[in-house]
Amino acid sequence: MHLSRNLPITSLILSLLVLSQPSLADYRNDAPWNREETPSIWNKNKCAGGSSQNFRLGGEINNPNTYNLQKLRTLRDTLKNQNPALVTEVTVSFQTGSGPRTETYLGIPLWELINNPQAAGGLKAGNPGVNSKNSFLRQSVLVDATDCYGAVVTIGEIHPNFEAKTVLVAFEKKGSDGTVIPLIDEGFARLVVPGDKAGGRYVSNVRNIIVFSAPPSPIKVRDF
Repeated sequence: MHLSRNLPITSLILSLLVLSQPSLADYRNDAPWNREETPSIWNKNKCAGGSSQNFRLGGEINNPNTYNLQKLRTLRDTLKNQNPALVTEVTVSFQTGSGPRTETYLGIPLWELINNPQAAGGLKAGNPGVNSKNSFLRQSVLVDATDCYGAVVTIGEIHPNFEAKTVLVAFEKKGSDGTVIPLIDEGFARLVVPGDKAGGRYVSNVRNIIVFSAPPSPIKVRDF
């Protein structure tokens, strides 16, 4: 009697084990040569790195464009003719992984690159959020490099009515003897952020400069 009671349970366990075993067809379908490879989005958009020869200026601006060294030099000269007092040269000191560094860079102020009619022609309205007052203060500028390294500068940092910081898109610097030389070892252009103690936002090998707005806050408004 004891043996006969255990037979149904034993049969059930054996049935489950048989059903759970993959068939020969399953093994064939799962073979490495039969698997469909789906490329990761990260591999698809992988950054090769290397020296930049131009960058794209786009996003929430009126005149998207692509700039190389010659176009930047021509634009700098045009802006200087418009306004001889325009600051196009800054001397900065910042900390790097190999120690402190002091350089004199020459280029175009990021604000002028975005706002001047001869360049990007000003900001387009972005995402105003719930309250549209001063919506440009929700906008930022993403500068990224050929190796996908990137940093953000807010419009409030460079707007003349707010912090008015002279953030520069530099394409030249002064050598040790005072002569002006191109940024051969840093790509043709790099971001320069005076006042930053560390050089983390001094993005070199610039490939994109994109203006974008912060999204609406994900936090729901509540009465406390």
